[in-house]
Amino acid sequence: MELIVIAKPTIFKQESLLINQLFEAGLAVFHLRKENADEAAYRDIIEGILPEYHPQIALHHYHTLAKDYNINRIHHTESFRKNRGEQELPQNFIFSTSIHQLSAIGAIQQYKYSFFGPVFNSISKPGYQSVIPSGFQLEKKTGQPKIIALGGIGIKEIGVVKEMNFDGVALLGSIWNNLSEALNTFKKAQLECQSYTQNL
Repeated sequence: MELIVIAKPTIFKQESLLINQLFEAGLAVFHLRKENADEAAYRDIIEGILPEYHPQIALHHYHTLAKDYNINRIHHTESFRKNRGEQELPQNFIFSTSIHQLSAIGAIQQYKYSFFGPVFNSISKPGYQSVIPSGFQLEKKTGQPKIIALGGIGIKEIGVVKEMNFDGVALLGSIWNNLSEALNTFKKAQLECQSYTQNL
Protein backbone atom coordinates (compact mmCIF):
# COMPACT_ATOMS: atom_id res chain seq x y z
CA MET A 1 0.00 0.00 0.00
CA GLU A 2 1.51 3.29 -1.12
CA LEU A 3 2.34 6.05 1.36
CA ILE A 4 2.69 9.69 0.27
CA VAL A 5 3.36 12.73 2.45
CA ILE A 6 2.05 16.18 1.47
CA ALA A 7 3.87 19.28 2.72
CA LYS A 8 2.62 21.31 5.65
CA PRO A 9 0.66 24.21 4.10
CA THR A 10 2.78 26.83 5.86
CA ILE A 11 6.57 27.19 5.88
CA PHE A 12 8.38 26.37 9.13
CA LYS A 13 11.96 26.39 10.40
CA GLN A 14 14.19 23.45 9.47
CA GLU A 15 11.49 22.12 7.14
CA SER A 16 13.93 20.75 4.57
CA LEU A 17 15.88 18.96 7.31
CA LEU A 18 12.75 17.11 8.42
CA ILE A 19 11.84 16.27 4.82
CA ASN A 20 15.32 14.79 4.35
CA GLN A 21 14.75 12.67 7.47
CA LEU A 22 11.47 11.40 6.04
CA PHE A 23 13.19 10.43 2.80
CA GLU A 24 16.01 8.78 4.73
CA ALA A 25 13.40 6.78 6.64
CA GLY A 26 11.99 5.47 3.36
CA LEU A 27 9.47 8.03 2.10
CA ALA A 28 8.89 7.28 -1.60
CA VAL A 29 7.08 10.45 -2.73
CA PHE A 30 6.77 13.91 -1.20
CA HIS A 31 4.24 16.40 -2.57
CA LEU A 32 5.47 19.99 -2.29
CA ARG A 33 2.32 22.08 -2.00
CA LYS A 34 2.45 25.58 -0.50
CA GLU A 35 -0.54 27.52 -1.81
CA ASN A 36 0.62 30.89 -0.48
CA ALA A 37 4.37 30.53 -1.07
CA ASP A 38 6.24 32.25 -3.89
CA GLU A 39 8.74 30.67 -6.25
CA ALA A 40 11.70 31.77 -4.13
CA ALA A 41 10.26 29.94 -1.13
CA TYR A 42 9.84 26.80 -3.25
CA ARG A 43 13.45 27.07 -4.34
CA ASP A 44 14.64 27.45 -0.75
CA ILE A 45 12.82 24.29 0.31
CA ILE A 46 14.03 22.26 -2.68
CA GLU A 47 17.63 23.43 -2.27
CA GLY A 48 17.54 22.32 1.34
CA ILE A 49 16.54 18.80 0.27
CA LEU A 50 19.41 16.51 -0.73
CA PRO A 51 19.73 16.27 -4.53
CA GLU A 52 19.36 12.48 -4.51
CA TYR A 53 15.79 12.94 -3.25
CA HIS A 54 14.74 15.53 -5.85
CA PRO A 55 13.27 12.90 -8.25
CA GLN A 56 10.91 11.90 -5.41
CA ILE A 57 9.40 15.39 -5.10
CA ALA A 58 6.12 16.19 -6.85
CA LEU A 59 5.58 19.89 -7.60
CA HIS A 60 2.12 21.39 -7.15
CA HIS A 61 3.15 24.90 -8.25
CA TYR A 62 5.98 26.53 -10.26
CA HIS A 63 6.28 23.49 -12.51
CA THR A 64 9.12 25.13 -14.47
CA LEU A 65 11.36 24.50 -11.43
CA ALA A 66 11.41 20.82 -12.38
CA LYS A 67 14.09 21.34 -15.03
CA ASP A 68 16.39 23.13 -12.56
CA TYR A 69 16.30 20.42 -9.91
CA ASN A 70 16.02 17.05 -11.67
CA ILE A 71 12.37 16.77 -10.64
CA ASN A 72 10.18 14.57 -12.86
CA ARG A 73 6.91 14.58 -10.90
CA ILE A 74 4.23 17.17 -11.60
CA HIS A 75 0.89 17.51 -9.83
CA HIS A 76 -2.10 19.15 -11.51
CA THR A 77 -4.76 20.49 -9.19
CA GLU A 78 -8.34 19.80 -10.19
CA SER A 79 -8.83 23.38 -11.41
CA PHE A 80 -5.53 23.35 -13.36
CA ARG A 81 -6.47 20.05 -15.00
CA LYS A 82 -9.89 21.31 -16.04
CA ASN A 83 -8.44 24.54 -17.46
CA ARG A 84 -5.84 22.76 -19.57
CA GLY A 85 -8.46 20.57 -21.24
CA GLU A 86 -7.67 17.31 -23.02
CA GLN A 87 -4.11 18.08 -24.12
CA GLU A 88 -1.76 15.11 -24.21
CA LEU A 89 0.60 15.00 -21.22
CA PRO A 90 4.37 14.81 -21.90
CA GLN A 91 5.81 11.32 -21.47
CA ASN A 92 8.96 12.39 -19.60
CA PHE A 93 7.13 13.25 -16.36
CA ILE A 94 5.07 11.35 -13.80
CA PHE A 95 1.79 13.24 -13.52
CA SER A 96 -0.67 13.13 -10.65
CA THR A 97 -3.89 15.02 -10.00
CA SER A 98 -6.80 15.36 -7.55
CA ILE A 99 -10.47 14.53 -7.77
CA HIS A 100 -13.34 15.09 -5.34
CA GLN A 101 -16.02 13.07 -7.11
CA LEU A 102 -15.52 9.51 -8.33
CA SER A 103 -17.41 10.39 -11.51
CA ALA A 104 -14.26 12.30 -12.54
CA ILE A 105 -12.16 9.15 -12.83
CA GLY A 106 -12.95 8.91 -16.54
CA ALA A 107 -11.31 12.31 -17.11
CA ILE A 108 -7.93 11.42 -15.57
CA GLN A 109 -6.79 8.40 -17.58
CA GLN A 110 -3.51 10.10 -18.56
CA TYR A 111 -2.44 10.43 -14.92
CA LYS A 112 -0.36 7.92 -12.95
CA TYR A 113 -2.39 8.44 -9.78
CA SER A 114 -4.92 10.77 -8.21
CA PHE A 115 -5.75 11.91 -4.71
CA PHE A 116 -9.39 11.48 -3.73
CA GLY A 117 -11.01 12.96 -0.68
CA PRO A 118 -11.58 14.02 1.92
CA VAL A 119 -12.14 10.38 2.86
CA PHE A 120 -12.48 11.32 6.54
CA ASN A 121 -13.01 14.70 8.20
CA SER A 122 -9.81 16.65 7.59
CA ILE A 123 -7.19 16.99 10.35
CA SER A 124 -5.45 20.02 8.82
CA LYS A 125 -8.56 21.86 7.57
CA PRO A 126 -11.30 22.15 10.20
CA GLY A 127 -14.74 21.97 8.60
CA TYR A 128 -13.46 20.03 5.57
CA GLN A 129 -15.85 17.07 5.84
CA SER A 130 -15.76 13.54 4.46
CA VAL A 131 -17.32 13.06 1.02
CA ILE A 132 -17.84 9.31 1.19
CA PRO A 133 -20.74 7.29 2.63
CA SER A 134 -20.52 4.64 5.33
CA GLY A 135 -19.50 1.23 3.98
CA PHE A 136 -17.80 2.78 0.94
CA GLN A 137 -15.91 0.49 -1.46
CA LEU A 138 -13.82 1.84 -4.33
CA GLU A 139 -14.49 0.07 -7.62
CA LYS A 140 -11.32 -0.80 -9.50
CA LYS A 141 -11.34 -0.78 -13.28
CA THR A 142 -8.57 -1.97 -15.57
CA GLY A 143 -6.38 0.85 -16.80
CA GLN A 144 -7.55 3.49 -14.36
CA PRO A 145 -4.99 5.51 -12.38
CA LYS A 146 -4.15 4.52 -8.83
CA ILE A 147 -6.46 6.26 -6.36
CA ILE A 148 -4.81 7.58 -3.18
CA ALA A 149 -7.00 8.36 -0.17
CA LEU A 150 -6.57 11.85 1.31
CA GLY A 151 -8.15 13.66 4.24
CA GLY A 152 -8.30 12.90 7.94
CA ILE A 153 -5.97 9.89 7.75
CA GLY A 154 -3.88 8.89 10.75
CA ILE A 155 -2.36 5.55 11.73
CA LYS A 156 -5.64 3.98 12.80
CA GLU A 157 -7.39 4.91 9.55
CA ILE A 158 -4.90 3.14 7.27
CA GLY A 159 -6.51 -0.27 7.72
CA VAL A 160 -9.96 1.19 7.07
CA VAL A 161 -8.66 2.83 3.87
CA LYS A 162 -7.24 -0.51 2.72
CA GLU A 163 -10.60 -2.17 3.31
CA MET A 164 -12.17 0.53 1.12
CA ASN A 165 -9.92 -0.72 -1.73
CA PHE A 166 -7.75 2.39 -2.15
CA ASP A 167 -4.24 1.98 -3.59
CA GLY A 168 -2.58 4.09 -0.92
CA VAL A 169 -2.82 6.95 1.55
CA ALA A 170 -1.60 10.54 1.61
CA LEU A 171 -0.76 12.00 5.02
CA LEU A 172 -0.76 15.69 5.87
CA GLY A 173 -2.21 16.81 9.20
CA SER A 174 -1.28 13.59 11.03
CA ILE A 175 2.39 14.21 10.14
CA TRP A 176 2.71 17.97 10.57
CA ASN A 177 0.35 18.86 13.42
CA ASN A 178 2.97 17.66 15.91
CA LEU A 179 6.37 18.42 14.39
CA SER A 180 8.33 16.82 17.22
CA GLU A 181 6.61 13.50 16.45
CA ALA A 182 6.48 13.85 12.64
CA LEU A 183 9.25 11.33 11.93
CA ASN A 184 7.94 8.77 14.42
CA THR A 185 4.40 9.13 13.06
CA PHE A 186 5.69 8.55 9.53
CA LYS A 187 7.60 5.42 10.57
CA LYS A 188 4.50 3.98 12.26
CA ALA A 189 2.39 4.74 9.19
CA GLN A 190 5.03 3.16 6.99
CA LEU A 191 4.97 -0.06 9.02
CA GLU A 192 1.18 -0.10 8.86
CA CYS A 193 1.19 0.32 5.07
CA GLN A 194 3.88 -2.34 4.64
CA SER A 195 1.86 -4.83 6.66
CA TYR A 196 -1.00 -4.51 4.16
CA THR A 197 1.35 -4.71 1.19
CA GLN A 198 2.79 -7.96 2.50
CA ASN A 199 -0.68 -9.43 2.86
CA LEU A 200 -1.61 -8.90 -0.81
